[in-house]
Amino acid sequence: MKSVPSLEDRFQGCFLGLAIGDALGYPTEFLSLPQIQQRYGPTGIQDLVGNPALHSDDTQTSLAVARSLIQAGQDGVENWMAALAQEFVAWLRSPENDRAPGNTTIKGCQNLESGVSWTDSGLPESKSCGAIMRVAPIGLYYHSDPSELRLAAWASSLATHAHPTALVSAEVTAFCVSWAVAGVAPAEYWDRIKALQTDSVQAWEPVLGKSWERSGYASPKDYLAQGWKELLVEFVKIPLAMAKDSSDIDICDILGGGWGSDEALACALACVLRFPKDYAAAIKRGANTGGDSDSIASIAGAISGAYLGHNAVPKDWRKRIENRQLLIDLSKQLCQRHSR
Repeated sequence: MKSVPSLEDRFQGCFLGLAIGDALGYPTEFLSLPQIQQRYGPTGIQDLVGNPALHSDDTQTSLAVARSLIQAGQDGVENWMAALAQEFVAWLRSPENDRAPGNTTIKGCQNLESGVSWTDSGLPESKSCGAIMRVAPIGLYYHSDPSELRLAAWASSLATHAHPTALVSAEVTAFCVSWAVAGVAPAEYWDRIKALQTDSVQAWEPVLGKSWERSGYASPKDYLAQGWKELLVEFVKIPLAMAKDSSDIDICDILGGGWGSDEALACALACVLRFPKDYAAAIKRGANTGGDSDSIASIAGAISGAYLGHNAVPKDWRKRIENRQLLIDLSKQLCQRHSR
């Protein structure tokens, strides 16, 4: 009988899981599924490329979120967001920020650097997946505090992505990670997601500013309701994507390319739901798509790794991932900080 992963095992599984998913999908980003199969064989990409295998900006910004939580996650959202803004600006100017970062994230970080408040620095028109590919540490850290999790997920999105669908998608992604680290089976997520909506649209707090007003909505409730509407439109397609699942069918043809936060989350959940007990199969499914493959595989990897623990991640991949020790160290620090 297999032992249940400890909390530290799950934190580590999430960190390694997201980075390895990111690294597996990084070489296939911007390629169609036929192009992937032409380059890597009929089954597509099946192994990490390189030693170390390089991850993208998805992991870099996730680590920025983790560092800010370790520094100030217990000090209130305003102090934490000040720390996160510093981390984002440091990442913006880092010589390692050369992994095809998203335009929205870059612009949001430039706004932060110029002194714009995090409540106003995000782009109201953008719901791209940069808002959700980095929220896994929030789901880990606040997994036992739904209100703080929601607030932190929204705030982290607002810094760069102020579209309501980006905020709601960040919230739901963080909740999925929180359920995974608590050992909740992926099959239960859909019912739990639907149950979030009623509280979510009523939960706006003044500290978050007035992005809803900048976006042209009459109230925060209307703003968030639109985000939920767009997200759920994508989610109802997941069963169809799973019903047609095979190595020759691209789930992005059904669920969208994953460039939007709602599409990326739907694609990632389809991978996890298809392979709830197989980390490697889940991220391979995400990496072999014609959409934003590194983000899809990274989000799927974060959820799967948090649910299954780090031992479910192939040992060879754990050895070869870029920044392996940093990922492990930060996962342990975040777990310890949470426990205190």
